[in-house]
Amino acid sequence: MKIIQRKFYLFGILLTFIVAIGLVIQYGYLNNVITKDKELNMEKSIEHLGYQINSNLKYHSQYTVAASEFIATGEWSDKEVVEYFKRLVENNTTIRSIYLGDINNKLINSDNWKPPKDYDIKIRPWYIKAIEENKLVISDVYIDALENKLITTISRPIYNKNGELLGVVASDISMEEIIKIVEDTKIKDLGYSFLIDNAGNILAHPKYKYEFDSELININSISRGIHEKLKETKTGKIEVELDGVLGYLSYQPVEKTDWIIGNFMSLEEFRGNNSDIWRILLIALAISMIIFISFTYLQKVNFLMPVYKLDKDIRNINIEGNIGYRIPMEKNDPFIDLRKSINFILNKTHEFLQQHEQDTEEIVAQNEELEASYGQLAAMEEEIRDQYEKLVKSEKDLKQALEKNKAIIEVLPDILFVINREGIFVEVEVADSQELYIEKEDFIGKKIKDLFSTEITEISMKKIKNVLENDVMETFEYSLEVPKGMENYEIRIVKLNEDEVVSVTRNITDKKKMEDKLIRLSYKDQLTGLYNRRFFEEELRRLDVPRNLPITIVMADVNGLKLINDSFGHKAGDELLKDIANIMKKGCREDDIIARISGDEFVIILPQTNEREAEAIIGRLKALSADEKFSNDKLSNMELSVSFGLGTKCTVDTDMSEILKKAEDNMYTHKLFEGPSMRSKTIDTIMTALYEKNKREEEHSKRVAMISQQLGSILGMKEEKLKELENVGLLHDIGKIAINEAILDKPGYLSDEEWEDMKKHPEIGYRILSTVNEMSQIAEYTLAHHERYDGRGYPRGLKGEEIPLVSRIIAIADSYDAMASDRSYRKALSNEEIIKEFIRNAGTQFDPQLARIFVEQVLKSKWIED
Repeated sequence: MKIIQRKFYLFGILLTFIVAIGLVIQYGYLNNVITKDKELNMEKSIEHLGYQINSNLKYHSQYTVAASEFIATGEWSDKEVVEYFKRLVENNTTIRSIYLGDINNKLINSDNWKPPKDYDIKIRPWYIKAIEENKLVISDVYIDALENKLITTISRPIYNKNGELLGVVASDISMEEIIKIVEDTKIKDLGYSFLIDNAGNILAHPKYKYEFDSELININSISRGIHEKLKETKTGKIEVELDGVLGYLSYQPVEKTDWIIGNFMSLEEFRGNNSDIWRILLIALAISMIIFISFTYLQKVNFLMPVYKLDKDIRNINIEGNIGYRIPMEKNDPFIDLRKSINFILNKTHEFLQQHEQDTEEIVAQNEELEASYGQLAAMEEEIRDQYEKLVKSEKDLKQALEKNKAIIEVLPDILFVINREGIFVEVEVADSQELYIEKEDFIGKKIKDLFSTEITEISMKKIKNVLENDVMETFEYSLEVPKGMENYEIRIVKLNEDEVVSVTRNITDKKKMEDKLIRLSYKDQLTGLYNRRFFEEELRRLDVPRNLPITIVMADVNGLKLINDSFGHKAGDELLKDIANIMKKGCREDDIIARISGDEFVIILPQTNEREAEAIIGRLKALSADEKFSNDKLSNMELSVSFGLGTKCTVDTDMSEILKKAEDNMYTHKLFEGPSMRSKTIDTIMTALYEKNKREEEHSKRVAMISQQLGSILGMKEEKLKELENVGLLHDIGKIAINEAILDKPGYLSDEEWEDMKKHPEIGYRILSTVNEMSQIAEYTLAHHERYDGRGYPRGLKGEEIPLVSRIIAIADSYDAMASDRSYRKALSNEEIIKEFIRNAGTQFDPQLARIFVEQVLKSKWIED
């Protein structure tokens, strides 16, 4: 018993030790999970930052490309170039200047700057780099001499139709947007991001910023030798000391430049503070010890001692030595029932042993007789089993053979003929007699030539002869006129014996029809019914012959398709594509080839059509687009917009790929100017559709705009900023256009799934508004209008002043109007209740300073905290 007690104590100690070990392991695991999460966030953050910088440079590069395409035409004067450059600069405030440096050292620029007489264009870095690399290039960052700001230049060489160099077009791009992107990037509220150039100069950093008339700070000044290490490896993750702080640095290059971006997080932030985890572990361990000690004492008093006494009494039982012994009974013993049961078992055991002795003698005698009989029966059974198994196997084999032959004949969809060397039908088998165009009996004894045409007979006899002589299989196909029409058949012939063959004939009419249908479908676009890219490419090769010259290719791109898909769903986008396809069918000639070659791109082949005639066709298509209405009822007022570009092949030696490239470039040049206008009109249509969909949203948006302007005016915002506040207030819920009407109009509270759908509207609104360049800032404010000051908002979890000021103002106006308006599930709150809500949620949901100003100066109430 003492051994059991010791084992019990050892088990308790071991259990406590295991709990302690588990807590330590849990601590290590939690710390490791947190560390890995931060490392993953750093990787995602730097990838996203690189993507934003690349997107910014790519967007501004379009203007340099557009300018170079315009210059390459050669059909311009200096004044026209300057006016064109000025229009491009007006469309993008980030572009400081656009200029052309030709091979004669002549400079034409958008701001009419006159270079000094000794100014040599050909030695300028942007000119040299563009010529050497013969493509669009991005220069090193430098300080603009006029405005003393950081600038980078995007340049591209220009050639005429004969491949002769005309010069280089370049755009000076302000680095302000890129610097803001870098400085605003953080990793889960920790660490910071920076950007350096090829020389190690810091271009963007939350602490080290370029100041007027100062030099750029080199990153080596805040960490010795760090630039050489980053420049050598280009990308990676290292531990490094920056500005006296030891931390974790993740870095990578910026595409098409010599710049490097980095994310830095101190080791203290990266590894985190684990004192709280240790405190929880120690408390859990102390509680485990107290529970173990209490449990040990209680089990000793109430369990171990009574068990010890019972064990001692049970040890005195000796059936062989004293079968009449019974254990003593005690009233207060917790195991009194067990003691009674043990004594009962001892009584029964005594009786059983006596009876067992008698039964054993009888069984021994009977067993000897049974063993003798069993041997005889086993021999007889073995012989019978062998005979039965042989009989069953023979019957089974016969049955399977018969069923197999019958099944083969019944399931075959073919006609089986046995034909001899002379071409006489010996036997016919078919599952469905309707497959035979004459009766089965009419085949027997007839020759092939009696029943089939001369052509089929000659082929059949030739094949039968080859099968019999060379023991091979022959196949061929033929057509036959039968009562139900012309049918197609496939026949296979194999040798049966020295004078006969088996012919298996199958009706393949449906197969042939399906093959023809598949060939037709392979050339059609299933959505619009137009030809697809495969047909277009084959047809272009077929038509690219001298007799079709001049041949014109028209490229067309639907404006606003992505915006329609994001706002109204892909079904509406599909309807738009169908409408555009119908317009093209109406506006083109009967022999013109129209194909849809990708999601929103169409191409038209116009054989024997010059450029003037093609322009007339495009004009007709544009007129039809203006007259036609969108078939979708919600968007019936929206204009159908398509950007066109054309290229004409006039000579045989011109490569058709060059014509396609020219048509595509022209189309994208037109799209650059037509697309933004179309997207702006589409946003107006979206707001109209949203207000028609839910009248309450229109009234709510107008009230939010008005309240936001009131608060902005109190804060001393200028007129331009107040107008921006009004626009954000009117557009902040534009993303609800994509939310199901049943959710918007639901009378009660939303389910978890419905609430998750509703929370998507800021991101949807951001995607819609960001398609229009002029609304990019409004898109950012719309994305953040449901963020909370404590960082628990959505969709990005921004915190404090990371949330734009305009978004914080909209959040207060939006919440006020929601509380002050009736809802299907509650009445409007009183002014006193609303003020209490603002006071209670200041610093958590709302900016505390803005909330107080709103209550005191807009609502004209006192700010009284509990």
